[in-house]
Amino acid sequence: MKHRKSIFMLGFALAFTAPMIAAPAYAQSSATADKVAADQNQPFFNSKYSIKGTWSLSQRNGKTYIDFSDDFKTKNGPDLKVFLSPTSEDDVSGKNAVQGSLLLGRLRDNKGQQEYLIPSGTDLSKYKTVLVHCEAYSVLWGGGKL
Repeated sequence: MKHRKSIFMLGFALAFTAPMIAAPAYAQSSATADKVAADQNQPFFNSKYSIKGTWSLSQRNGKTYIDFSDDFKTKNGPDLKVFLSPTSEDDVSGKNAVQGSLLLGRLRDNKGQQEYLIPSGTDLSKYKTVLVHCEAYSVLWGGGKL
């Protein structure tokens, strides 16, 4: 009987500690998940052109995304891209928008719902804004505060 109790206790302990031991890389994702939960439906700020709608962070299938809302709309332009920037909303400009920034991809459309995958392992605490920026002409369309 004592032997069965020891085996039960060992199994119980492993059931609760194995996920923590088996996936240490996911510990960084926990901080991302907390940030994701706090940043839903954020407004865009405008710089050179008006950006309407909202954006949010979401997590699906263990991946983190920037999601632009259905009512997202901005003026079309050449070479528009979406970046995460370490520069704050008050300090970012067309000239410094890409310095230290992480490119998420080309703006897929100037209106409507769209999503941008944040690369695995990205530390969101290093970034302050999500930007829509014309890289070819260094013109900041606008963005949102992370």
